[in-house]
Amino acid sequence: MGKHSLYAIFLFFALLPQGIGAKTLAGEDRFAIVVGIGEYPPESGWNRIHGDMDVGIVTGMLLENGFQEKNITVLKDSAATKAAIETAFRKLAGTVSEGDIVHVHFSTHGQQVTDTDCDEPDGLDEAIIPYDAMKVYSEDGYHGENHIIDDELYVWLSSLRAATGESGLIFVTVDACHSGDSTRGERDEAETLPVRGTAEVFMIPEGGEPALAGQADGPGKRKETGWVSISACKSYQNNYEFCSPDGLCGRLTWALSETLEQGIDFQDLVESIEALYDEMPLPPGPPQNPDAEAPAGWNGKIF
Repeated sequence: MGKHSLYAIFLFFALLPQGIGAKTLAGEDRFAIVVGIGEYPPESGWNRIHGDMDVGIVTGMLLENGFQEKNITVLKDSAATKAAIETAFRKLAGTVSEGDIVHVHFSTHGQQVTDTDCDEPDGLDEAIIPYDAMKVYSEDGYHGENHIIDDELYVWLSSLRAATGESGLIFVTVDACHSGDSTRGERDEAETLPVRGTAEVFMIPEGGEPALAGQADGPGKRKETGWVSISACKSYQNNYEFCSPDGLCGRLTWALSETLEQGIDFQDLVESIEALYDEMPLPPGPPQNPDAEAPAGWNGKIF
């Protein structure tokens, strides 16, 4: 996968070499975009998941960590179109300033897409699936224009990073995946957990019009980043939902809500999530593990 694949940007923190400035300690300087989709249009081909249930979990977590409700933009189900999400990013980039804290969360389906700019070693980009994205390429119809490709998300995040500066913090969580079977046999409870993604690649035929925007640096090029990342699972694993006491929800979402607190060290957060994952039931077969990356020697504090 490329440096900016979906699974390399599940959780971003801007590096804070001088620590968080005093300005960011005020709640009014903390902003968030929360996207959650449960029911997609029938014609889209996407099955029901419970990303809509994650919205309340994430907003509650943010309110407990110094965010104000007025500064949290929620895009849920049919409101979470690609255009609406991009507009929210652009608006936020024009609102935040040096030293601010920004959290962006996605609870959606995820899918691999044919890489058309040759910057992915495996020939596939990762994409977040908004409400108006279809599952299958159509020569005479949908070409993938509403998929949010990892390259495009990188550009949007870079705009926020530029606005908040080195003293700010960008924190992005994506509780989605691009692999796995979207249906399970009816056996026990753990074996029927929904998967947030599909093994079906969005195939763009050779010579076909990709209609995908937002290349990070042009064909074959990638920017190095100073961001720390945590993903819901390894790139080769399924992202199963979790049956919480309140019902089905995102596995990473639930783990974060149970472990994230102001001032926690990054490594402690990672270890806490891993420990909680071990207690969360899974179907028989390969495990699901969160994936974390950070520059060598960096172990900054959250918020």
